[in-house]
Amino acid sequence: MKPSDFRIGWRLLLRHPLQSAVEILGLATGFAVCFLLLGFVAYSFSYDKDVPQSERVFVIKHRLNFIPQPQWMEYTPFALREVALRSGLPLEASAWWPRKATLQLQGRTQELDVTAVDPAFQSISGLPALEGDLRAALTRPDGLAVTRQTALRLFGTTQALGRTIEINHQALQVRAVLADRPANSTLQFNALVGLDSALWPEKERQEAMSSWMSIGGRIYVKTGPGTTPQALQRVLQDTIDRAPWDNLATPEMKAALAKRKMVDIALGPLADAYFDRSVANTMGAGPRGDLRVVLALGATGLLILLLAVVNYVNLATVRALRRQREIAMRRVLGASTHQLLTQFMAESMLLSTAAAALGVLLAWLLLPLASDLLERSLDGVFTPAAVGACLLFGALVGAAAGVYPGWLARGVDMNATLAHRSGETTGGVWLRRVLTTVQFSVAMSMGSLALAILWQTQFASAAPPGFDPAPLLVVEMKDNLRDSSAARSLRDAIAQLPGVAGVADSRDVPGRDDMTGTHGSGTFLRVDGSSTSLSIHFVGPDFFNVYGLKALAGRMFDARIEGAAADGEQNVVINQAAVLALGWPSAQQALGQRIGGTQFRIIGVAPDPRWETLRDPVRPTLYQIAHDNQLLTVHMRDVPDARNREALERDIAAAWSRYFPASEPVIRAAGSYYAQAYAEDVRVARLLACATAVVFALAAFGIYVLAAHSVQRRAREIVLRKLHGAGRDAIAVLVSREFLLLTAAAAAVGLPLAWLAIERYLAGFAERSPLGGWAPAAALAFALLIVTMATIRHTVAAMRIAPAQALRD
Repeated sequence: MKPSDFRIGWRLLLRHPLQSAVEILGLATGFAVCFLLLGFVAYSFSYDKDVPQSERVFVIKHRLNFIPQPQWMEYTPFALREVALRSGLPLEASAWWPRKATLQLQGRTQELDVTAVDPAFQSISGLPALEGDLRAALTRPDGLAVTRQTALRLFGTTQALGRTIEINHQALQVRAVLADRPANSTLQFNALVGLDSALWPEKERQEAMSSWMSIGGRIYVKTGPGTTPQALQRVLQDTIDRAPWDNLATPEMKAALAKRKMVDIALGPLADAYFDRSVANTMGAGPRGDLRVVLALGATGLLILLLAVVNYVNLATVRALRRQREIAMRRVLGASTHQLLTQFMAESMLLSTAAAALGVLLAWLLLPLASDLLERSLDGVFTPAAVGACLLFGALVGAAAGVYPGWLARGVDMNATLAHRSGETTGGVWLRRVLTTVQFSVAMSMGSLALAILWQTQFASAAPPGFDPAPLLVVEMKDNLRDSSAARSLRDAIAQLPGVAGVADSRDVPGRDDMTGTHGSGTFLRVDGSSTSLSIHFVGPDFFNVYGLKALAGRMFDARIEGAAADGEQNVVINQAAVLALGWPSAQQALGQRIGGTQFRIIGVAPDPRWETLRDPVRPTLYQIAHDNQLLTVHMRDVPDARNREALERDIAAAWSRYFPASEPVIRAAGSYYAQAYAEDVRVARLLACATAVVFALAAFGIYVLAAHSVQRRAREIVLRKLHGAGRDAIAVLVSREFLLLTAAAAAVGLPLAWLAIERYLAGFAERSPLGGWAPAAALAFALLIVTMATIRHTVAAMRIAPAQALRD
């Protein structure tokens, strides 16, 4: 290609500014969406890439098999750290112990997240200190390492090295300043101290490091050369098989194990930690990605770009056909096939590169929306290398997209063209029809799935939870009621507020994910001697009264009479599903019975509030009184409107500040937990809706172009039909039939695939929205509307074609 080819191409683009703008905008939209989604894919696959030799770094995981619903967890007993260090294998190991600390900042007591680690963590993570000595910060009792952002928060400047601050009434000196952690890292912290830090008593540290029964954080291991993770796993498994887990497991739990071990140990590679779904939604896991979703989003970005390129090829083809006389004259004047092909490719590359540049700008403008939809900070995707790659890719796409129009130009028949006959073959017409059909097929599939997810999510969020959540607020306390006098005082203070009708405490509330994956379950004996699992919820005696739940049989807990019964028995309440699971045919027969192998005496059968989402059926449930709860449910006395709720929240916050001045209160509407449980579904539906809108817009452009060219190509046929008596209605049917058939073909391909995807998605729900089955029909109706709007102008133009003008042209 020569510079003159690009100059000619630029002049030709300026000659038809509207069509050029449409082509550039369509391609730019495809580039923008593709850039953002591929940037998200690159972001996801770059997790923990800042850790050198991350393939040799592992996090120890464990799974308790003796509970009814075992789940892998990265938080493990710190006793395994010492086992790894004494294994004789060449390795480094470090605890990762995140803690809450209290400090005085700007005259106010505040909380600070502090993570305690071994000095070996510096070598394991490869953390460089921007200033100071990180090893000194992790080995000295008064040492502290902070990130730049934390330094700015604590001292108002990033120049924090050597400064002293009082945390937990201990004076600590900043001995290292670290770079802020990248957003795509599973190793997130604000401040680091060593395990020997003066922040916590030595006895507490020793107990945490040696206990097999508590889990406070992770253990990271970096294997030496020649050391396999399997060798370390065998050592850890052999040791944990001899650990005193028997104290935690009941005989029923042990019987349910069959041939499984009490506890399984595994080593999860840090390089794969972000995509490790086995630990998702467990304690301390943080945000984890789904490899299938990430790859699907990347494929969606490429698909949208492909559809945008298809649109461009259609538009460029129409432009090439309109320029047949020009092309024929150039060939008469001696232009070679190579010159014609390079000219069209130069025009295409010029337009596509301009579209890629505009696409990068659009991506930058859409970045806040994309970050919100994807729930990830994507600021780092706009690197010079990424922008340069996008522009280069735009040029390559333009070169490839210009081949077909150039091929049409190469094959122009000069005699036919100068005789005013079209130069496009029947195969070319059908190719563009097929491409347009694919566009609508994809659009209808994505639209159907997006609607089904949205309707199901709305249905699930609005499903009756079994109680009225409107007058209920939940206060998440800092400490539990048994171990903290401040927590007990706060509960009493809230109960005495004038806007409060009642207060109940519990370890969990309906709709809230406890982040353990086990749902607090236990194994119990049935009447026939076999075992079954029940979900266990620990509540205070006023729980059912505050939630407005009345007994189906027997009675609910009563604070005035509850307590240990004779022979150490404890009163419990179960639901109807638990009655059947334990082997009693009716609720009345279960009343007063003791659950086999326990001291639990059944005093009542409760209705079923929805503790989980609609993905989960109602589980057999046992309610047990506990006194170490951390959640308070507050029942409003007044009408639960927004003004009364805000006033009560202010009163609760004022009471909180008297007992927990170092932290901010967490006060939430009881119904908000259900919305949070479906947040991921809403996010996926919004992503699909945005992608569907883009695909439908591209498909509308495509069918608009196809309609324009179809009317132009069939102008003489339409005129001849008119001359033989065809009316306006007959011409409208003639023009519309082609596009209706294309839409029907797209529906025949896309809607069955959408139906399969919808069925697979809805299969995970115990209850379905009645609208879910109508999603494909709604998508088809919307596609027909788009087709009608995109073709109506050309249909009307066909109805108004003047015979004399058409025959003369």
